[in-house]
Amino acid sequence: MIKNIVIAGGGSSGWMTAAYLATQLDGVDIRLIESSDIPIIGVGESTIPPMLKFMDALGFSEQEWMPRCNATYKSAICFKNFHSLDDPVYWYAFEPMAEIAGRPFARYWLNRHLNDPKYADRFSFFDYCFVTPELCRNNKTLTSLSKVGPAYQVDAGLMGEMLREHAMAKGVDRIIDTITSVNRRENGDIASLSREQGPDLEADLFIDCTGFRSLLLQDAMGEPYQDFCDSLFNDRAVALRFPFRDKEEELVTYTLSEGVSSGWIWKIPLYNRMGSGYVYCSRYQSEEAAEAELRAFHGEERLQGVQARHLKFRVGRTARCWVRNCIGIGLSSGFVEPLESTALFTVQLQVESLARTLQGRNDYNAGDVAVYNRIHDDLYTGIRDFLIAHYVLTEREDTPYWRDVKYATRVPDSLADLLRLARLTLTDLPVIRQIYRPNFGDFSFTDGWLSILTGMNHLPLKFNQFQNVGPYEPQVVQNLALATQHRQGMEKFKREDLPKLPSHYQFLKDTIYGDQE
Repeated sequence: MIKNIVIAGGGSSGWMTAAYLATQLDGVDIRLIESSDIPIIGVGESTIPPMLKFMDALGFSEQEWMPRCNATYKSAICFKNFHSLDDPVYWYAFEPMAEIAGRPFARYWLNRHLNDPKYADRFSFFDYCFVTPELCRNNKTLTSLSKVGPAYQVDAGLMGEMLREHAMAKGVDRIIDTITSVNRRENGDIASLSREQGPDLEADLFIDCTGFRSLLLQDAMGEPYQDFCDSLFNDRAVALRFPFRDKEEELVTYTLSEGVSSGWIWKIPLYNRMGSGYVYCSRYQSEEAAEAELRAFHGEERLQGVQARHLKFRVGRTARCWVRNCIGIGLSSGFVEPLESTALFTVQLQVESLARTLQGRNDYNAGDVAVYNRIHDDLYTGIRDFLIAHYVLTEREDTPYWRDVKYATRVPDSLADLLRLARLTLTDLPVIRQIYRPNFGDFSFTDGWLSILTGMNHLPLKFNQFQNVGPYEPQVVQNLALATQHRQGMEKFKREDLPKLPSHYQFLKDTIYGDQE
């Protein structure tokens, strides 16, 4: 029976964990210990749509939490120079793709792409299947149309502070001290944490949120680490924060991810400033050269007096997240490169899974631990494979980094199977989902995969819209009519309704921020 939980480490992961468990569990004493002299990683400024569910569960409205985190809406990710320097940008839209008779609308585009010269350019996919790219080009936000699937850009440091206040108001005891040792019982469980300035902290369950140090899960429990560095090369980042020049113009509703010499550069607008950084591989670029390339990207005159922050990270995960009475959440259990903004998402799924396990009984057994570890094995595998696909399909050979990405990346068998299936039947998602076990967190074949594989030019080489059915069967004719009707509706919206929408900045000001600047 769990009566006491100790969380080691604060920051985004520690306080997300504390706030959520304090909201979802009854009859459990929760304490969090964090040191005042441990730097917080906290550069994560981008999320994906499930964050809305997390904030709703804590009882926060957007009007409450977004201003406190300088948050903005994120309708898409815009990718540039990942496949080729000659390609236009491509989009990962957070707009759900329409389905016709249970199959994605992309089927109708692919049939035209392979049979109609008007759609021979694969980049026609994005405007054929979504309205989001046109919204983004006109600086409108998807959220002004619907509350379905908004993602956010946030200041992770401010979010941690807000969640700390929320957790403490729910009864979480915050202890500012430094852990000096992890003490274990004869059976291998953690018994207590010794600290510099007070008595040992005993608990029934210990949660490791100590970041890459993984003080409990890896150091004390000895859980093996599985490195992904031969598949995902990047291990460094340099980040900058600087003011807007023209806030309404620069406060776009998407994250830009642009491939450069030894990695990629992000641009993220928060409500009160811009954030940008360069994620790169230290085998190809020094810290000094990376910072110089990032500054040149924006123009050195704009960054006068702006200090850069350099970060080191490792890409991989522990073999298990839950070992005996110790659970690693966040960076202590794994990190799979920041390209798809999955760090905060991973924390969210881990703590939600833990809360579901404990709710109503405040207890667990070996089966619960096995299920939890299986779920998160699927999660890390799915994210890893999805991210590798952003790189390994490149045609770039203009720098040593991109040549090695193209030719020297290790492709896991699980990804090789997916890429083979994509060549055969990319837009037939129901078929793929029957063959390929979906990953927790929906990193199986979804609209995101369709977008990335289209952008990276990994499409079926032939496609028959009417495969296995007669072309004049009534259901086929009906589906084609529905697809045509949907397409016409999208074009009408772009032509007549989109120009009437407020800009992203104006929508935020009207609905979230008011007169705050």
